[in-house]
Amino acid sequence: MLDSSLVETLSRFQPAELDRFRKFVQSPFFHEGSYVRDTTELWEYLRPFAPAFAPPGPTVEEAYAFIYPDKKFVKGKVEVLMSKLHQLAKQYAAHTSGASFSVPEPLRLAQFFLDRDLPNRAEALLEKLRSEQAAQQVHDVGHWVERFLTEWQTHRLDTLRQNNHAHESLNQTIHALHHGYLALALDLLNNLFFSRRKLNVEDSFAELVADGIPAAIAITDLESEPVLRLLSKGFEFVRTPEKHDRASIEQVLDDLQRNSDRIPRDVARTLFTYLRNHCTWRYNHGETAYAPLLMTLFKSGLESGLLFDDGQHIHASTLLNLVQTGLVSREFEWVKTALEHCRNRVTGVPNPDEFFQYNLANYHYHTGDHDKALSLLNGSSDNLFSGLMARKLELKIYYETDSPLLDSKIDSFKLFIFRQGKKNLAPNVFQMNNTFIDILRRMISTSMAGNAERIEKLRKQLNDTALVAERAWLLEQLERM
Repeated sequence: MLDSSLVETLSRFQPAELDRFRKFVQSPFFHEGSYVRDTTELWEYLRPFAPAFAPPGPTVEEAYAFIYPDKKFVKGKVEVLMSKLHQLAKQYAAHTSGASFSVPEPLRLAQFFLDRDLPNRAEALLEKLRSEQAAQQVHDVGHWVERFLTEWQTHRLDTLRQNNHAHESLNQTIHALHHGYLALALDLLNNLFFSRRKLNVEDSFAELVADGIPAAIAITDLESEPVLRLLSKGFEFVRTPEKHDRASIEQVLDDLQRNSDRIPRDVARTLFTYLRNHCTWRYNHGETAYAPLLMTLFKSGLESGLLFDDGQHIHASTLLNLVQTGLVSREFEWVKTALEHCRNRVTGVPNPDEFFQYNLANYHYHTGDHDKALSLLNGSSDNLFSGLMARKLELKIYYETDSPLLDSKIDSFKLFIFRQGKKNLAPNVFQMNNTFIDILRRMISTSMAGNAERIEKLRKQLNDTALVAERAWLLEQLERM
C-alpha cells in the first residue's frame, strides 16, 4: 500500500488536516453511497500510520482483516475501497488549498445581496471592506485584486441606485485593476527575464509586453506604492543589468530596508536575490569592487531571514554563494557562524549533508587547515552537484601542498567530467572545468618551472579565455610562479 496514490496523497496532509479529514469522511454531505461504512473503516485502519507511513506500513491483507473481521480475504476488494477513499482525499485536498487570489466572505455576501436586489444590506459590508483595505500597509497583488473586486461591487451598488457616485467608483475600479495588473505583470516578467540568464527562454511575446511596462509605470504614483516601485526597479535590473551600478543596488537595498513592513516577504526575498545575483554577475566579469557590497547583502539576508525559502531552509546555491563570498572577503568567523546556522537546513541537492561537508571543507581550506579540509572531502561521492566542487578543491589542496597524488587526481577529475559531460553537464560548465584541468596540467609540467616567458604566455592565454573555472585561483598561482 505504501506505493499507492492514496498513501502518497494522505502523507502530504498536516496532522490538523488529518483530524479534519476524519470528519470529512464521516460527513453525509461529502460521503454517500454503498461504500460509506467500508471506506470509513479503511480510513480508521490507515489513520494511525499517517502522515509518516513509515515502512513496513499498512498492508492490503491487514486492512481487509480490520474492515471485515472473521471473513475470508477477497482479492481486489480493498483496492476498490482505496480508490473510493482517494477520491474523497482529493476532494478534501481541494478544499484545503487556498486560491492565489481569495475573495473575502463579506465580499461574496455583498455580491449575493446585490444579485438578490438587497443593496442596503450590501452597502454596510462594502463600506467596511473599503475602510479595512484603505488601512492595509502591504499593497501586493492580492491586495489589489481584493480592492478591484470591492470597487467593482461598489460600482454595481452605485449603478443600481442611479446616484452620482457611479463614475467615481468606476474610476477607482479601473485604478485598482491597473495596479493589480502592473504588480502581477512585473512579478511574472521579472521571473522570466531573470531565468534567461542561465536558460534559453523563448520570451519574444514577453518582450512585447515588457515594452509597454514603462508607460504603465509612468501613470502610477510609485512614491506612494513601495511594492510597485521596487518591482519596477527589479524589472530594470533583470532586463538591462548592464545599466546598473553599485549606487543603484545600494538605493534599492536602502528602499527595501526602509519599507520592510510594507513589502511582502516573497517580494523582498526575490528582490534580494536579484541584487545578489547582479553583484555576482559584476564580480564574475572582473569587477571585484562588488565583493564588499555582496557581502553586505548576504549579512543582511541572513540576519533578516530572507535567505531562507520558508523561514527555515536555505537553497544549496544560496549557501554556496554565501560561503564563497565570505571566504573571498576573508570574513572567516562570519562564514563559520553562518555555516553552523545553516547546518541541517540545506535543500535543493540530492545529498544535503555531503554538500554541507564540501562548504565546511572549503572554509577549512581558506583558513589553512588542509588536512581537515581533505578529511571532509574524503567521503565525497561522484554526485554531480558536489562532485565538481569537491574534486576541484582537492586539486587545489594537492597543488598547494606539492602532493605526489596530484597527477592521478587530475586524471581522475578529467575522467569524471568527460563521463558527466555526455549527458549531465551544460556545455559551458563542461568547458570551464576542462579548461581548468588543461591549464593546471601545464602549470605542473617540468618545462614551466622557472620559465618566465612560458608563465607569462600561459597567463595571457588564461586572461583571454572566456570559460574557465577557478580563474582567480589559477591567476594567483601563476603570479606566485
